[in-house]
Amino acid sequence: MTSKNEGPDKSAELTENEAELWASLVVFSQLLTPSMDSRLREVGLTLFEYGALMSLSDAPGNTLKISEMAERTYAPVPRMSKVVGRLQDRGLVARAPSASDGRAKLIALTEEGREVLDAASTVQATAAHDLVLDRISGEDARTLAGILGPLVHSLDPAGPVGGLPYRGRVDGVKD
Repeated sequence: MTSKNEGPDKSAELTENEAELWASLVVFSQLLTPSMDSRLREVGLTLFEYGALMSLSDAPGNTLKISEMAERTYAPVPRMSKVVGRLQDRGLVARAPSASDGRAKLIALTEEGREVLDAASTVQATAAHDLVLDRISGEDARTLAGILGPLVHSLDPAGPVGGLPYRGRVDGVKD
């Protein structure tokens, strides 16, 4: 693989540095979910459930269709449907008919869901510091955000993350 300035070399061989970077990215991504699941357990959520609640929190009126929640969390609709059922059983979300589409149900964040989400957001922020931000400098955090942002965009150019207000900013890092 060559840099973007040298042209598109798609060889199957990675340099030692490239292999180390790739392995680090893969292992970090594999370790992050169980680490976050463990931390979020104290507020009764998994990382995926936290993402589902965040998708509602970020939506206008705190409501979305299940298919929209699935899109925003990169999940298949059947998985999201099961998760919404569990969140509804716990009183964290409620289903309501859609005024614009009689066949669809809207999923709304309840007050109890907002309270759990607020507690989970504190856990998530602490984890961000413990796992990443406190281990690198502010300059490195800005550099990493600048590198990862375009990579995420390349995997999902029209994705829902692109419209979020914090895109390109790393919380806790002062400019």
